[in-house]
Amino acid sequence: MATVEADVFASPEADDAVGLASSRGAIARATMYVALAAAWIATCGSLYMSEVLGWIPCLWCWYQRIAMYPLAVILAAGLIMRDRNVPKYALCLAVPGALASTYHILLQKVPAFARLETCVMGVPCSADYLNLFGFITIPMLALTAFLMVIVACVVALGVREEGAGKHYLTRGPLAVLSPAASVGLIVAAVVALFVLGGAMTRSRQPAPTITSSLPAAAQADASREAAAALYDQACAGCHGPASAGMQLIRAEYLRGHSDLEVLALIRAGRSAAAPDNFSGKAMPANGGQIGISDEQLLALVRYLREVKGQ
Repeated sequence: MATVEADVFASPEADDAVGLASSRGAIARATMYVALAAAWIATCGSLYMSEVLGWIPCLWCWYQRIAMYPLAVILAAGLIMRDRNVPKYALCLAVPGALASTYHILLQKVPAFARLETCVMGVPCSADYLNLFGFITIPMLALTAFLMVIVACVVALGVREEGAGKHYLTRGPLAVLSPAASVGLIVAAVVALFVLGGAMTRSRQPAPTITSSLPAAAQADASREAAAALYDQACAGCHGPASAGMQLIRAEYLRGHSDLEVLALIRAGRSAAAPDNFSGKAMPANGGQIGISDEQLLALVRYLREVKGQ
């Protein structure tokens, strides 16, 4: 009788413990799938910026990519295989990635850190392709993704068993979907979203060839100051600053080609393997600038001639 009474009184506490463990497991499971989505959004977003928008990554952008790209694969594989140690693997990449993002933000926003610039050639690490509201930059977006992964991993590491020897990753975030199906659905949705966005963006980009002359009035109205600012933003990272004479722009090329021919080259871009590309670096179409007008490019070409004495 005593044993039966003990079991009766112990049962509610045991049920509460199992229910609490199950709730914690559900939260940990959900956070890991949120981390998966964040990693894939960051990965596809970075590819969209470089391959669709033409924004050339700087040195510290590449360091962050080195951490983010394998992180997306590790999270997907770990969740599919229901590996309870996947948070540990993810932290090994997310923490260094977050530190790289933080340093990149400091390079962009703190003048004292800008003096430590390590990007000698190529796109300056202190340059901002994106600067929404004065603080939302590309490394800030990357840092947000890394922090989401770190928080999810810390939450998951505090949960081990749900009861009956099962750990929190034995199921997917939804009862009707297995882990493999859940991962596949999340990854497919993110990839499809960016592929569709890339196709729509490319359809709105200006044509890569020039078929008619430009309006004379528009040419006359082009501002030298605006052209100088455009060069600093889109060209100086690879071709060198105007104050140093644009070292990587050949005067003989400008001398041997008309304004429209130079403009057409900028419109179309040039691959790193092009025979006449002596820099060894790819030049994105339109200098990586979406929606730039012929008038702006013509002013830029004339600015190049002015600086190079051509």
